Amino acid sequence: MVKKLIRNPAGSKDWLPDEVVKQEYVKDKLVDLYELWGYQPIQTPILINRDSLTIASSKLTNRALSLIGETGNLLALRADLTTPIARVTAERLHGSKLPLRFYYVGKVFRYHARKMTNERELFQIGVELIGKKEGNADLECLKIFLDSLEKLGFNKYMVLANHACLWSELFKCFGNVARELYKALSKNDLVLFENILLKSKLTLKEKAFWRALIKIKGKKEILSEIRKISRKIRKFNVTKIISTFKKILDIDEKHVEIDLGMTNDIDYYSGIYFEAITPYLGRELGGGGRYDELIGKFGLDLPAIGFSFCLEDLLLALENQGKQFPAFKTPSYVKSKGNIKKTFDKIAMLHRKGKSATIQL
Repeated sequence: MVKKLIRNPAGSKDWLPDEVVKQEYVKDKLVDLYELWGYQPIQTPILINRDSLTIASSKLTNRALSLIGETGNLLALRADLTTPIARVTAERLHGSKLPLRFYYVGKVFRYHARKMTNERELFQIGVELIGKKEGNADLECLKIFLDSLEKLGFNKYMVLANHACLWSELFKCFGNVARELYKALSKNDLVLFENILLKSKLTLKEKAFWRALIKIKGKKEILSEIRKISRKIRKFNVTKIISTFKKILDIDEKHVEIDLGMTNDIDYYSGIYFEAITPYLGRELGGGGRYDELIGKFGLDLPAIGFSFCLEDLLLALENQGKQFPAFKTPSYVKSKGNIKKTFDKIAMLHRKGKSATIQL
């Protein structure tokens, strides 16, 4: 009788030793970088109260893997790491010297964590910069994001950036039509986008504005284009946004672009948001943004910005690029020759010299 194999739940996977070695290599590279920038490690529980997600983000709540606690209370596996850090900041770090600089490494769990696959368990690594308003804090965070990609040795990548206030202005000017157009762009559905435009009561001038707006993508040359197109719509104020874009582009003219058609996947972003893309992966490598209202939802009004990478995506993209990872160091094998104590003494001597060794069995 053949025994039935008990397999992992859908969306989870095992990591074999050679895969873990690569994972640790990437993690250690990034942790070293974040500590050089003065960021400290922080850990939060995997099991959380589902209410904390409800407070933070409707999108994350809908994706969360939920459980029932012993007393009937509703729990969840954390769906991101920013929300738990926001909670612990409000709960335990009131009165701390600002800014707070944290980095984290940990797993998150979501229904259909990826848009194109069924993976539910992801390894995230990232940083949070808490307590400083929009300005140099945004530039520091974006710079570390870029440094992360350089540190890992990516030779082809681009960081796309946009600003949540652009959409806030559009929502004020166009109301529900803008929200419907935003949803279509979030799905990358340009056919739906065009159908919404055609069925709307917008003027021909306004429809032309929208079609032109979502195509604006590039470097400093597009800033004048944004100014020009904004003048066509009364009360559409982009002066502050353009100033922010210029500062962002100054950080790295080679690897940063503005993309006005880019939406964000998290609904608590309130300022700049960005994501990294590479030809070695068919989806974004990682991303982040400013979230000035999130911590306040837990009782402490503090602005913040952060980003995260998916470790699995970093590994896959680097492998597709042809990156050579260091291999696990094979130990020296020491024969016992009948005297196990002498064998262990010899192994201990090799260990003291920093050499890998074990008994030959």
